[in-house]
Amino acid sequence: MSVPSRIAIWLVLLMPVAAMAESLRVQLPERRVLSSSETESFESALIEQLAEALGRSGFSVVSADDAEVRLVAGDRVGPATYYHAVPAALSATEGELLAWSDLQGQTVCVNRASPYGALLSERFAAAPREYPSAAHALIGLKLGECAAVVEDDVLLTEIATLPEWRRYKHLLRSLFDAGWQLSLTVADDANLQQQINALLAQWSAEGRLAGLTQQWVDEVAFQAYVLADTLDCH
Repeated sequence: MSVPSRIAIWLVLLMPVAAMAESLRVQLPERRVLSSSETESFESALIEQLAEALGRSGFSVVSADDAEVRLVAGDRVGPATYYHAVPAALSATEGELLAWSDLQGQTVCVNRASPYGALLSERFAAAPREYPSAAHALIGLKLGECAAVVEDDVLLTEIATLPEWRRYKHLLRSLFDAGWQLSLTVADDANLQQQINALLAQWSAEGRLAGLTQQWVDEVAFQAYVLADTLDCH
């Protein structure tokens, strides 16, 4: 076989690899939704699936200046909205917290960089205490480090139904006026934005987005259970 023929064959073999080589560059928010640990969260799983659907080799976390895709919070639903974050509060079943106003002067567990921290301090004069993840914040409640935990209602509503949380299943109503719409935005690539919008619309219609959300609600609940079990063993 001639040298040019060999080169041509190698180029053909390498083309798919080259096409798949570029990762999706993403800026992740400081506060991660449905975080089961310091590094694992709903957003990471969503972006991983998005990168695969776009034909990328994976994704890399970069700064805002280098990002193709940014995860941003706003107050309006759009075609690239992937999650609606609404604060709720969970406290002891036999406790004395009957309303959000009862949190005044109380220590409240929240996820790191949670916007609910400012909500608690400014609107209810409570003292937010940050934890590395939503799972850790839940355990802070069980350890008695706070009077309540404030997290997304989709998570706390599920937690309140679990038998291992029977002593902590009192829910304060969801504050829809303090909710956030989380979306994926692309700065300078209208085609990429359209692809993302189309994928999210398809996943929403198919129930795939709801399924992924539920998967991470379950994952946070499981990791909180593991953390609690570890503490009980010590």
